[in-house]
Amino acid sequence: MAGRRANVAWILAFAALGLVLLTPAALAQDLRFTLDENRVNLYLEEDGTVTIAYDMTFTADPDADPITDVDIGLPNDTYNTSEVRAWIDGAPLTNITESPYVNPGIAIGLGSHAIMPGQTGTLHVEVPVRNMFYQDTEDPEYASINFAPHYYGSELVHGTTRLEVTFHFPPGVTAEEPRYHKQQFSTAGFDDAERAFYTWTNNNASGSQEYQFGASFPKKYLAEGVVQKPPAFNLNLGALCASPVLWFVAIGGGMAGLSFLGSTSQKRRKMQYLPPSLGVEGTGIKRGLTAVEAAILLEAPLNKVLTMILFSLVKKGQIVVESQKPLKVQVTNAPLGDSQLRNYEKSFLAAVEPDGTLKEKELREMVIDLIASVNKKMTGFSRKESVAYYKDIAARAWQQVEGADTPEVLGARWGEGFEWTMLDTDWDDHTRRVFQDRPVVAPLWWGGYRPWVSSGTPSRPSMPSPSSPGQPVTLPTLPGADFANTVVTGIEGAANTVVSSVERFAGGVTDKTNPMPVTSSSGSRSGGGGHSCACACACAGCACACAGGGR
Repeated sequence: MAGRRANVAWILAFAALGLVLLTPAALAQDLRFTLDENRVNLYLEEDGTVTIAYDMTFTADPDADPITDVDIGLPNDTYNTSEVRAWIDGAPLTNITESPYVNPGIAIGLGSHAIMPGQTGTLHVEVPVRNMFYQDTEDPEYASINFAPHYYGSELVHGTTRLEVTFHFPPGVTAEEPRYHKQQFSTAGFDDAERAFYTWTNNNASGSQEYQFGASFPKKYLAEGVVQKPPAFNLNLGALCASPVLWFVAIGGGMAGLSFLGSTSQKRRKMQYLPPSLGVEGTGIKRGLTAVEAAILLEAPLNKVLTMILFSLVKKGQIVVESQKPLKVQVTNAPLGDSQLRNYEKSFLAAVEPDGTLKEKELREMVIDLIASVNKKMTGFSRKESVAYYKDIAARAWQQVEGADTPEVLGARWGEGFEWTMLDTDWDDHTRRVFQDRPVVAPLWWGGYRPWVSSGTPSRPSMPSPSSPGQPVTLPTLPGADFANTVVTGIEGAANTVVSSVERFAGGVTDKTNPMPVTSSSGSRSGGGGHSCACACACAGCACACAGGGR
């Protein structure tokens, strides 16, 4: 009997050893992956909703389990799983439930789109969350929001993560109003929807570490009651206005006024394209700038700058304007003679499409390069003195035109100083005043612009090349008022059509040359309340997302 028991024991031992040796390797594997990129966009809405949009790129380890589910921690429990939208590599996902690992948080089942070992997939998730705005503890007129992107346990994720977090502020928030806290952001500007944004970027982040970000902005851009823990003071609104009708009129007018002021301020900010370094005062005047470069120094509207370049090329015989609306030009490739093309003129010519339209991307890059060039040339010189100097040149250019005593001289002087006269902020009215009662012979180059053709002359005269004058061309004498109207209408038409949207074009330039200023603010930013997140915020009641753990 004892021998039989010993035999059974040996058999069981060998059987157990066999099971160990024969168990498939997959049974010993677990979940391991890299989080290659974690890109988060937070859209802060007026009604208090914050839509959190994740774009998370995972790569499953070659010898690990496939990624079948993804858990994402959320700032609080105000979300609804039925409102969550998710896609994996563009394919929609519908299996969205409460997470068994993260509270509060969601679990997204990848189903047939599981990320297999050694493969990479990008998950896009959109979650509307509420109750994330708190009273700024240092400014009663400001609301605060803090956020920590989702991260995973170190036993699951390894390697580095490119982390990018962007706050898109509510519509109407101007460039100067937001303030960052927690840590300084990387870039700022306006997005495609014309909303101010702050972006934090860390190319060497850890997918298992918490990173907190925060910002404040005027709470006037949020609906009443959205900001939690309101200021301690309490206004007696009834004492301000006994009539409900007047009350609503006042509130409506006030909101409209604030919206208008915010919109106006934002548009004005986009036109301020000069870099801050150009405002650092040196000594002396920077001479030798062209009229176009002087226009940049004077921070003239960019559509006006583009129009000046356009007409400088018309003047040099390099472009003929074939259509005003839509604006279409023809590149002539005429010999330049003694003239020379500036770099910005060459870039402008390169931006002309075969059909005569203009490529705005190339024009924008041209302007950005032009601003950088002017900034470099102004190094060490006084901007204030230089601005006054070029304004004086513009005034003297007008004086030369006004002093002309014959129609021929009037047209010639106006044509010679055309670009400089355009530096005048009152250029259109000044042009009408100068030509009002004086006949003028239009300069030859003006024939390169289409409106001159329709101003009463039967046809556009042929324009001899600057290098080969050929036979002299006699242009008709035009009534001054008619010529002035043609000129002003033509220039205004070009300025209004050279780009599709002046504000959008200027905003794209300003984002590169003079991005929104970074305003730091110290101290606690949110107050009151609490949440069930496992992650800890540096201030009471802030809104942050939790570490995942699970899958």
